[in-house]
Amino acid sequence: MGNRELDQQLNPWMFDKSGGLTPAAKKQFPDLAGTPAPITTGGSPTAPAGAGGQQLVVHPDALRTAGHNASDLGNRMTADCQNPAGNDLFTAATAMNGWAVGPAITSSHQTWELQFLTLGGDLIDIGQNLQDSADGYTGTENANRGHLRALDN
Repeated sequence: MGNRELDQQLNPWMFDKSGGLTPAAKKQFPDLAGTPAPITTGGSPTAPAGAGGQQLVVHPDALRTAGHNASDLGNRMTADCQNPAGNDLFTAATAMNGWAVGPAITSSHQTWELQFLTLGGDLIDIGQNLQDSADGYTGTENANRGHLRALDN
């Protein structure tokens, strides 16, 4: 199953009746609208399946976009935890002195905040890894292209 088919099954709202991206999807996911030329490896793209092994297709620009999106989301999540609105929750929990719900609110908020910060940090790491991978693929492709040109001369 191709990436487009999987996208259509997982995100049917992104596609119109003819299978093209909707204007809203193009705006939200510009990397899908104008997919750059892929980097391919592991067999000829024109060879029949099984004739040259499996083929890896990489779209570095799509990796970079996904990396930026993941990092941005992670940064927003960690920034939201610095928001003083959480202090209101602790003030309310403290005001419930003698009630079992006060410490429960405090404990659940601390747990939620720690998990939110951890997820935000993980997204930042994932975003950086995606961007590093895109740079690595591009660098390797450029180096290989240079080596092949040197052999051609």
